[in-house]
Amino acid sequence: MGIAIVGTACAAAFACALAWTPIAPRRVEAVAGAERVGAAECRDCHEDVLGHEEMASYHADCEACHGGGSLHAESQEPEDVRFPSTGDCLACHEKGRDTHLAWGTGEHARAGLLCADCHGVHEPTRQFVRRTAGSALAPRAAAPGGMFQGGERTRVCTACHEDVAARFQYPSHHPVREGQLDCTSCHDPHGDSRVHAGDATARCTSCHQDYAGPWVYEHQPVAEDCTECHDPHGAPASDLLASPQPAICLECHSLADLWHHNTSGTGIRGNTGASDDFSAPGSGASIKPLEARTFLRECTNCHGAIHGSYTDETLQH
Repeated sequence: MGIAIVGTACAAAFACALAWTPIAPRRVEAVAGAERVGAAECRDCHEDVLGHEEMASYHADCEACHGGGSLHAESQEPEDVRFPSTGDCLACHEKGRDTHLAWGTGEHARAGLLCADCHGVHEPTRQFVRRTAGSALAPRAAAPGGMFQGGERTRVCTACHEDVAARFQYPSHHPVREGQLDCTSCHDPHGDSRVHAGDATARCTSCHQDYAGPWVYEHQPVAEDCTECHDPHGAPASDLLASPQPAICLECHSLADLWHHNTSGTGIRGNTGASDDFSAPGSGASIKPLEARTFLRECTNCHGAIHGSYTDETLQH
């Protein structure tokens, strides 16, 4: 029985893996007839590229990526030299780098991006902006970034992801614009760029450990996905809530359910339906205006242990 279960699970996993067909990185063929001439020959024209000492630490000369440069050195025509592709980069950078092994199934690869669209291949800093055609990036003197970008890598991401960049301007936001985090703190740009390995909740609780539990009484969204309630990039409501309280709570908890679990038609705590009462639509439950003013505030005024509790099933403490 056990063997059958394991076999079924393995077969299902294998079928799932086959459904995600990797995009094989293509290597550019060398220019026919070109021979190596050495970096000194390149320096005569490309002093701006060869002047960066950082590249020397990689022990890579020009022709390691561009192939023989003899024809280009003579004609100075771009078509006489090889321009490397993602496959050429991965020939070196895939070795021992688990983050790059998933590139072929990642969202950026499927969008047609190349390594050079985000990384400054030659220089420590490179400028980026969205091209008018296609999804790749072209140089512009505005947003520093690239291979040695340091704390500026987020600006490389937001050159395309402008909608996300706008959310960092909300009053409640993760400290990305302050430089305490960057996009790669949560996202893997080389693989599944939604989140790093593991589900979203696990990624959140790796930092927000106070909310990880396990709890005796757990708020269901905590176990499912933190983004059920929170917008991780930024929100106008406090605490990164996608909408303010009580609206965010009412997306799951209907008004009829919230009369403190009393749907008998007698209102909260057994109040009778007096003339100054009103009812939740469709609930048959009445509530006095004074209690309504108390109720229509933040739910966490009472349910303070909103993520989970060890002692109280109503999450009040």
